[in-house]
Amino acid sequence: MFCPNCGAEYVEGITACADCRVKLVVEPPHPGAGKPIEYEELLSTFNQGDIALIKSLLENEKVDYFFRGEYFNQLDPLIQPARLFVKKGHRERAKQALEGLNVTFLGVSGER
Repeated sequence: MFCPNCGAEYVEGITACADCRVKLVVEPPHPGAGKPIEYEELLSTFNQGDIALIKSLLENEKVDYFFRGEYFNQLDPLIQPARLFVKKGHRERAKQALEGLNVTFLGVSGER
């Protein structure tokens, strides 16, 4: 099973992509689909408001990203931060998009 949007491969029994939230298809949607996409961690935060702002800025710049642990923070606040990962090759664009943020004020950890 494959995501028609990002090309991620899933095991039998999964019906929707966890990242894209779209229904999976049986065949890879395009050549090269199913290959792992490499991401690197850029920053982390405990604040849901920070996450919303960061998402908005990155989407505006068309940066490929995801947050790991975004919703766990709601279950057990301050245990583990949400971690922002950006696609390799999008790091500089992401840094530029987030450049104006006062990370000390927002409670976001700096670049990794």
